[in-house]
Amino acid sequence: MTQPSHSNNLTALRWFAACLVLYGHSFVFLGLPEPLFLQWVPLGPVGVYTFFAISGYLVAQSWERDPHVLRFLAKRILRIFPGLIVCTLLSVLVLGPWLTTLDAKTYWTNEHTRGYLTNIALYMTYHLPGVFAQNRLPHAVNGSLWSLPVEFFMYALLALLGFVSSYLSSSKLSSWLLGITTAGFMALLSLWAWSATEPWVVYRADLRQIPLCGVYFMVGACLLKFKAEKYFTLSNVVLLVVAWLCLSRQPLWFVAASWLVLPFVVLAFGLSHHSMLARFGQFDYSYGIYIYAFPVQQTIVSFWPQMPFIEYLFSTFAATLTLAALSWHFIEKPSLKLKPFRG
Repeated sequence: MTQPSHSNNLTALRWFAACLVLYGHSFVFLGLPEPLFLQWVPLGPVGVYTFFAISGYLVAQSWERDPHVLRFLAKRILRIFPGLIVCTLLSVLVLGPWLTTLDAKTYWTNEHTRGYLTNIALYMTYHLPGVFAQNRLPHAVNGSLWSLPVEFFMYALLALLGFVSSYLSSSKLSSWLLGITTAGFMALLSLWAWSATEPWVVYRADLRQIPLCGVYFMVGACLLKFKAEKYFTLSNVVLLVVAWLCLSRQPLWFVAASWLVLPFVVLAFGLSHHSMLARFGQFDYSYGIYIYAFPVQQTIVSFWPQMPFIEYLFSTFAATLTLAALSWHFIEKPSLKLKPFRG
């Protein structure tokens, strides 16, 4: 069984993933070319894929511990929505009135102001009237929120797989059902998502992102279900990474291998223990960093569009970390105490 968060590096790794997204976006907001990870993808998506791999493992573990659909979904809702609701309300009620170029009456009566509140229902919109109109990414208030509908879809899919498993065998997730679904995600990527040039939008979400991100979630869940933790050794990680790098001249094979390599490496490191990194388990600011970094970065760059990169990076991180800490201590952590448990 996986150690509690204060005994492993998973929370520290989530911090790293969130900061990687902030770091990658810093280049974009300043009009600089965003560096690529191993000539594969920009750093931001690597952070997102890391989140999905960790989430797949932990959420599958949550189902195994308490295989009840309503309690499972209630736990997921309490993790995502309290922080999201407050972040959305702050954007509409504080950020918008402060930074909009429109007069107060026009701002408050604009349909886009009310429309931004649909983010609370994961019906994503990124525009507030008159806000960030002159930025390099104009009108985008919080572009990072795109991943939340995909994440919640994966929660619902795992609950469905668990529910079906309860009728097929037992309350535990069916190994073969989980494996077939993961293979299906890989097939969708290979046959559709990679080659589809136009977004397929449903409920304001690009359906291509479900297999693109969800494959890391599913592999993370499989690593739990198939008890791969016993293989999380340093030698295995090194051998796997070396083998992966050997595929770098074959881009398609290299990306396909990332579906397995990234979750394996992430979880091998995350489930190990380092005394200093384990301390992060007490303060899981990662979600707050993720949802607040984008509007903070847009705000600062709107006032100082030519700020030097290092100063911009540290100032945006400091402001984001402050909001993330407030979100964790006053919103997220109290909400998590309301999680239902098996009676």
